[in-house]
Parts: sequence; C-alpha cells; structure tokens
Amino acid sequence: MEYKNKRTANRRRYKSRYHSPHNYKAKHPSNGKRAPILIGIATFVVLASLVLTFTFGDKIYAALDNAFHPSAIIPSEAETIGIELETTDPTEPETQPPATEQPIVADADFTRLAAAAGLNINEINSTQLIFFESEGTSAKVYFFETDANGRWTRLFDVVNGFVGEGGVADVVGPADNTTPKGNFNVEFAFGTNADPGTKLPYTTIYYGLRWVTDPASINYNRMVDAETEIDYTDCQELYEYTRSYPYAVVLDYNRNPVNPALGCARFMHVADGPTYGGVGMSENALRTIMQWLDPESHPMVCIF
Repeated sequence: MEYKNKRTANRRRYKSRYHSPHNYKAKHPSNGKRAPILIGIATFVVLASLVLTFTFGDKIYAALDNAFHPSAIIPSEAETIGIELETTDPTEPETQPPATEQPIVADADFTRLAAAAGLNINEINSTQLIFFESEGTSAKVYFFETDANGRWTRLFDVVNGFVGEGGVADVVGPADNTTPKGNFNVEFAFGTNADPGTKLPYTTIYYGLRWVTDPASINYNRMVDAETEIDYTDCQELYEYTRSYPYAVVLDYNRNPVNPALGCARFMHVADGPTYGGVGMSENALRTIMQWLDPESHPMVCIF
C-alpha cells in the first residue's frame, strides 16, 4: 500500500498495529495467572485457621466466654430465688426465710358462677367444673379446676356456647327443645369422629348405634345397638348426626333413674346455634375440653 508521504505512512502503521482487535492481548496481558495465586492464599488461610482452632480452641472459647459472660457479676435477687448461694460464713444463720411461690388466686368470676349454680363451695366433690351461663339461647362457657393448693382457677378462654331453642328451664319434658337447669355429672363420651384423646370412656359411632327417645321404651334415654330388641318408635340414628355429634359428652340428666315424663338426650355437643335441648360449643373447643376432662376429677357441668 502506498501513502502520500512517509509521515502519514508511519501514523497509519502505528494505528493499524495497536488499534487492531487482533492485538488487544498484546496491550492487555491475560489475568489467568492470578487465579492460582488467590487459590493458594485462600487455602493457606483455611489451613492456618484449622490449625489455630485445634491447637488453641479451648483457650479462645474460654476467653470469649469470660468476655461476654463474666463470672464476677452477681445475679440479681430475682435470678437467685430458689437457688442456694454460697456465703462467706456457712455457719451464719439465715435472717430471712426462703422465698416461696405465691398461690394462684381463684378467678373472680368463680364465686358469682358457683352461687348462680347453687353450689356450696365447701361441699363440691368435683375438681373440674364447666359453667354455662345462658342468656336466651346463647351462653358464655367457663372452665375451672382446682390447683395444687385447692383453689379454683379458671382455665382456657371463655367461649361462646348455646342452649336449647326454648332456653333454660327447671322442668323439661320429652318433647321440649329446652335445656334443663341444674348441675350434672359427666358420664361418658361418643362421636362419629375417632377418639380425640379423652380420658373419658369413648365410643366411636358406627352404623346401627341409636339413642332411644321414645318415653314408652324400656330403653328410653339409652344408647342401644340395632341388634337390641326394638320396643321403641322414636330414636336418634347417631351415625347420621355428623354435624352435631362429631364429639359429644353424655350428661347424667334423667339417666338413673329414668323418668319418662322428663326429657332425654341432653348432651354437651357441637353446635353453631340453638340446640334441641343440649348445650353446645364449637368443635375445636369441645375437642380441647374432652382432652382436659378426667373421670378421676368427677367433672360436672352447671347450666343456668
């Protein structure tokens, strides 16, 4: 290639040599040699750390522990309750008695609820009580048990419950959708669901189990099997009550002896509205309560 003059030719040769993409590596040498050096440094640091850890690990840990948890700090009085601390003179008598845990005070509602239920606090044989405080067809449900000191203490939250469509009454007939007023012992439990883990005797409902609601039957207000001699015209086919009886607790209302002039099938069961004479609450609440109930505590349900 010919150029107009020598100076122009030299400038073009320079630009061609150093600005050609093929000569980029000549101006910018590769950094590939740095990687082995960095890997070597990192390996050395890791190995050195391991050697220091295995050699001086205990001393390092002890130094850090003393720095963040100095043993010279004297714990506060609240931290030493129940802990016997060393004294300079072990023969020196104690000037104050050791601190004792204060008993839990019974819930303020208990006295009011017990009075409304007609209970004499000094004569209660149960150590688990459930109160249904009704207003119309609704109720507030309270749960109490005695603590280690024999004091009545409220458990769980107060839950919303329901009573019969006719409210609560002293006398309930066989055809009444009314809940009987009174204090009732807990007998056993049943349900279309499997045993939720209750300590109560539990029957899982199967096809053929019935609750007799015919006052003329000798089995009135009793659970019977389909193979039992049928002397009744009315009953509850329990396996059909999946909504009301996933869980149910039998109360001893009109159970022993049975009076055909009084109502039957008064259970504590699942309900989201007024019942046909039992008392109800949500399924989650009843499942929790059934896990809490203990026959040895002689649980009682008080309705008013």
